[in-house]
Amino acid sequence: MRLAKFSLSLAIAAQLCSCASPPVDGPGAAHVFVDGAVYTLDPAQPWVSAVVVAEGRIAYAGEDQRALEFVGRETIVHDLHGRMLLPGFIDAHAHPMMAAGGGSDSLQIDPDDDADAIKKAVARYARKHPDVAVVMGFGFGAAQFGPDGPDKRVLDAAVSDRPVILVDEGGHSAWGNSRAFEVLRIDRDTPDPIPGAHYYKRDARGEPTGWMLESQTFMPALAKLGTVTVDGTVEGAGPLLALWSSVGVTAIFDAGMSAFEPVGFEALARLDREGRLPLRVVGSHMIQHPKQVADAVDRFIAQRSRYSTERVRVGSIKIHNDGTIEARTAAMLEHWVGEPDNRGGVLLERDELSSFVTRVDAAGIDIHIHVIGDRAIRQALDAVEAARKANGDTGTRITLCHVELIHDDDLPRFAPLDVIVQATPVWHVPPRPATAKSLGPERVARLERFAPLVRDGVRVTFGSDFPASGTIRGISPLHNIETGMTRQRFGNPEGEVLGGEAQRLDLETLLRGYTLDAAFQLRLEDEVGSIEVGKRADLIVLGANLFEVDPHAIHDVRVRLTMVGGEIVHERGMRDWIIDRYLGL
Repeated sequence: MRLAKFSLSLAIAAQLCSCASPPVDGPGAAHVFVDGAVYTLDPAQPWVSAVVVAEGRIAYAGEDQRALEFVGRETIVHDLHGRMLLPGFIDAHAHPMMAAGGGSDSLQIDPDDDADAIKKAVARYARKHPDVAVVMGFGFGAAQFGPDGPDKRVLDAAVSDRPVILVDEGGHSAWGNSRAFEVLRIDRDTPDPIPGAHYYKRDARGEPTGWMLESQTFMPALAKLGTVTVDGTVEGAGPLLALWSSVGVTAIFDAGMSAFEPVGFEALARLDREGRLPLRVVGSHMIQHPKQVADAVDRFIAQRSRYSTERVRVGSIKIHNDGTIEARTAAMLEHWVGEPDNRGGVLLERDELSSFVTRVDAAGIDIHIHVIGDRAIRQALDAVEAARKANGDTGTRITLCHVELIHDDDLPRFAPLDVIVQATPVWHVPPRPATAKSLGPERVARLERFAPLVRDGVRVTFGSDFPASGTIRGISPLHNIETGMTRQRFGNPEGEVLGGEAQRLDLETLLRGYTLDAAFQLRLEDEVGSIEVGKRADLIVLGANLFEVDPHAIHDVRVRLTMVGGEIVHERGMRDWIIDRYLGL
């Protein structure tokens, strides 16, 4: 699709040739976009046709004729031919540095693969990579293995001479072979890192079966095995961050690097120093063990001071408080179906969480809490309520992320507490049969309910949670927007709608949650998130106006250009649609 050619419309060409001295100093604006469907997210003027970019910021947003007065000798003019221009998408929750550290060469597993398919895939990978010391993989579906989980003997049949560690699709459990457990010295006498919350699945004799539930069982193990380095993370980040740029993402909230936090931040700093960071990253200090609570504020302040540039910041403390539905570790008010002794677990119980949140809130530090099960959500709301009561309005922004299973009694609590809710729309589809069975029909009916929160005025933001998106397409805001609107699986417009049509979100809500509200979550709203004069020029051009596209076809729309701070970091067919310098016409 060609957004512009040398043969500009006669009206625009005439303006270019007759413009007077430009109102900006020097050679004029760097970029002028005209004839567009520009959705600004600015309530004062929601739609305009033209945008001017000068010195990395938005110098004008309004009508074509006025915008063309900014054209100077060095200006690049973009004739959009009615295409859509938006503020850059902001991924409000992802794990780019963990994903980059995993490397592009690791084994990718389909969540629907059964044990036999995974065994064969691991064996093939091992044969093709004889020099890899540790066979790493990602993406297996934990739910399909039932309460007992996967067994290390399956992987032993594929590879027995070196460690194998596979991380599940949600990033909350891992599956190892016997050699991995031997190297890591994990056996029947090894205590669980956090009993009831982060633990090793064991057989009747107490021997680990191969399934490691929650991060403290396997993230330190991966660090111990030396699978992640600064050099490797920098190398892996290049193509991964380029992928985010290609789908229109101009800023990301890194929601935690787990045991690799020092590596991840150093990799980010190097990318930034070398001019290889094509987007903004707001990081977090991640709490995954009760022992990290005591000095968390001091560690956060030290990190915030060390990593603070235009494109890299440390913005919040992330509390990883429960597990996932797929691994049956999410904290529930009622037990999991078929497991009367399992209601999931939390990192910090109600009083501990309330005390910690109150202390962090009093320090004026923003908070991001992972909550998926209804018990975890209720306890997090209780903690926010305790902090608000103890501290008053500190200005702290508290985000509850994922929020997959809200109890009816808790729906009205979000708005009065002024919490931000962060969601991943590609998950807002009917669950797989194994997951539905473990939840039961009553809880399936309560999954992923965000429409009532939006109606109550709660600020809801959106992100990919990549690499826990299920597939690579989960990284794309346009795929997420489609599923947020349809609540149906891709390519199945006649299929089941999760929760019914009343739970569907409208396009305006999804766009705001991916732009201005996400910027608010990250304290970037004065800099980005809407197209207003003075803000940084983080912009994207789409191949079609989303308001004119069937919701089931939104994933087919392509991002034609991505700009960060006035710099084009992604382009599609540039020579066909960006006008060369106007004096060369």
